Amino acid sequence: MTSQHPCRWRAVSLTPVIAYLIFSAGPAAAQDVSGQIGAQQDAARVTFAKMPADQVRTELLQWLATSGAEQPILERVIALWADDAALAVLSGEQVLDLVVTSFAETDSAAQRLLQESNGAGPVEGVIFDGIRATPLFQNQLQLFRARWLTQHRYYDEALPLLSELLPENVVDPAGLLFYRAVCQSQLLQQQQALDSLSLLLNNTLDVPARLRIVAEVMRQELAGQSEDGMNQISLLMKDVERRLDLGRSGENTQKQEDAIIAELDKLLEEMDKKNKQQGGSGGGGGDSSQNPSGSQGADRSQIKGSTGKGDADHKELEEGGKWGLLNARAEAKARELIRQKFPSNFLDQIGRYTKKLAEQKK
Repeated sequence: MTSQHPCRWRAVSLTPVIAYLIFSAGPAAAQDVSGQIGAQQDAARVTFAKMPADQVRTELLQWLATSGAEQPILERVIALWADDAALAVLSGEQVLDLVVTSFAETDSAAQRLLQESNGAGPVEGVIFDGIRATPLFQNQLQLFRARWLTQHRYYDEALPLLSELLPENVVDPAGLLFYRAVCQSQLLQQQQALDSLSLLLNNTLDVPARLRIVAEVMRQELAGQSEDGMNQISLLMKDVERRLDLGRSGENTQKQEDAIIAELDKLLEEMDKKNKQQGGSGGGGGDSSQNPSGSQGADRSQIKGSTGKGDADHKELEEGGKWGLLNARAEAKARELIRQKFPSNFLDQIGRYTKKLAEQKK
């Protein structure tokens, strides 16, 4: 569990944040910053902000001295943090990179983590014992690893790490909230993702423009996300595709596959009921053999060869990448449903999904 010991950079009140912003941005920014104080105070009494670089430097050097780092190592780290002007304009993400690089100068676990992050992975965890259990070391390395996992689509592994961390305990609170929202969104946790995005966009200073733009788009998409069955199926299939791309075919992936089948079964049953209602509403008695137009209408409204509820059997996958989860009759009905309800490229998406499932079974 991530340490939550009090740190000097816990959630900061607006006054020191404004002072730091004025110091780092220069006198020309003072008037503009002052004009925003009222709005910020109304938005939140406590606001997250990146830790000032000079404070990080002080904490880092104290940690290195406690760890018993040799003088040449201390001098190399001091050189990395020597330029105050350059440090003042670093983003939280850049400060995090610099912190981990500095730790890697003397700590083997940090060095391994940094090396693995520069390759194809995987990036293994760190055992936080001894001096590694201090908040400065543990929280920053955990965020660094979780960021890599998120960027490489290992959302299941990244989200627990990000959920343990608090914005006030890391040097890059904007990054923490952004990557947490990404994981929650991709794992279909819509409300949790919206909550993280709200904290990022409304209660966090120093959010880089690129993160803010993406976060705004994510919030709009999540807020407008439909909860109908087809949309849920689409999201589930994307998640299964991702898992299979990463070579993950275990229990969690199988649960998602079962959820897809359950949603398809539900939609097929609803379609059957609708078709039967439409077929019965043409009404009026009379011999169907004397009414070819009525017969043709029934053919159009009900899938030919349909029997029962249209349940989809959970069968072994065929190697050809067909819809191996469905028998031929149910597959035809599902395709017809999708043609009625969704754009043509949705069938292509299902085709890619089932092909990956078939390849995974080989």
